Amino acid sequence: MWQWHRFVDGQALCPGAYAIVLLNTPITQAPLFQRLWNEAAIRVAADGGANQLRTQSSCAWPTLICGDLDSITDDTQAYFREHDVPIEHIASQCSTDLQKSIQAVEHLEPETLPLVIYGGIGSRLDHSMHTLHVLSQLAFPTHDVYADAHLRLRPHVLLVTGEGMTCLVTPGTHLLRHDRRIHGKSCGLLPLGVAAAHIHTEGLEWNLQGEACSLGGFLSTSNHLVHPDGDVHLTTDAPIYWTIELQSR
Repeated sequence: MWQWHRFVDGQALCPGAYAIVLLNTPITQAPLFQRLWNEAAIRVAADGGANQLRTQSSCAWPTLICGDLDSITDDTQAYFREHDVPIEHIASQCSTDLQKSIQAVEHLEPETLPLVIYGGIGSRLDHSMHTLHVLSQLAFPTHDVYADAHLRLRPHVLLVTGEGMTCLVTPGTHLLRHDRRIHGKSCGLLPLGVAAAHIHTEGLEWNLQGEACSLGGFLSTSNHLVHPDGDVHLTTDAPIYWTIELQSR
């Protein structure tokens, strides 16, 4: 099991052995973001993500800024160009800035690395759904309508915001490990993109015993961690999104 909490408490399993993509989302919990950003081997700012990065102090320079560049300001472009940061304009409208940035990581990495995506869940529902769509793209072989949107499979992907962390859990049995000093208690299991998921859990206040979870049916949202060590044993017969809140810092 990929112990994702170690990317939050500064004890990554292999420091530097992951890539990060910053989306155009306001950065909250700056110390968390700065640690994730600075310790990554590859750092890509997606278009307007560079505007957000410029608001932070003590951050390493991006490896690359890329996208269709419709959100990055002229001042931000000039600032990073003055510091010799590569900025790549990718004009295709058949892929999003997130997909473009992950494709850039594919070209930069020596091997397939774990990936942290910072942002992408927020005020616009369509943007949030696209971010979850990309997590699915990275987990399962897909038939992409547009070649420009194709992404290589990637086994470990973590979505981080200032409020929480999310990952896509594949069918099977999993041990999800959390650090209760870092993670809050509220969590959810979301069967998006499937007809239903039959889920068994141990370690939650309201454990599931194989119920069929689905949109329009039964959903386990606002559940709570109860295990002192933050462990959750989970079995599912269909992909689900696991989401857990972060403690305010």
